[in-house]
Amino acid sequence: MSNTVVNLPKRNNWTKGGPVVSQLNEEEITLLEARATATVADPTVLGLWGFATGTWIVGTVIADIFPASAFTATIPVLLVFAGLTQFIAGLFAFRRTNVLAATAFCSFGAFNVLTALLFAMQAHGTLAQTGDPMVIQGFVLESFAFIALALMLAAMRTNMGLVTVLGTLGIGYALSGIPDLANAMTAPGWSIIKDIGGWFLVASAFFAFYTGMALVVNSTWNRTVLPIGGEP
Repeated sequence: MSNTVVNLPKRNNWTKGGPVVSQLNEEEITLLEARATATVADPTVLGLWGFATGTWIVGTVIADIFPASAFTATIPVLLVFAGLTQFIAGLFAFRRTNVLAATAFCSFGAFNVLTALLFAMQAHGTLAQTGDPMVIQGFVLESFAFIALALMLAAMRTNMGLVTVLGTLGIGYALSGIPDLANAMTAPGWSIIKDIGGWFLVASAFFAFYTGMALVVNSTWNRTVLPIGGEP
């Protein structure tokens, strides 16, 4: 008697964790997704507050509230809280099958570590603050502006809190990177664009602080105390 192997047809299913192409039916995938969400605490608040803390502090320097020399003082918070801690929150979001939060926190956490290293290299004179290195830094900022705006489109399916965080972040990165691309950070006119970009970063951080606060307050009270304009 021979054993017959029956190959079941694969199905395409879209989930918060991304597309799933498997032989599982939709009900099984939904159950697995719900189990992953229910067994891991939501890292979104930690990720948002790590992001917000680093972003608003750097944004104030970019907006010329503090001199450029103050960038060195932002290195610790960029490395530890806005960088590594936010990245770890992103890894837990992957485990929770939330590809939007996971991609955002890992991307911007890595960006903050990268930024801290750039500031440290500039402070020690191993990286020039003019010329081609600044143009490359502009490329980096514009790349993350694209990432933020792409994630904003995804966030439109969730809540307005994340939409405002990512939308203002994308504009802030884009404007802050333009003077770097032109290698004209200190030139008249160009610095105004950078300043406006810095204020957009501060606004993004404010929205992130509020969204994180709303999520943790609503979670502990088991009801909507602070609205975020959509689902968590």
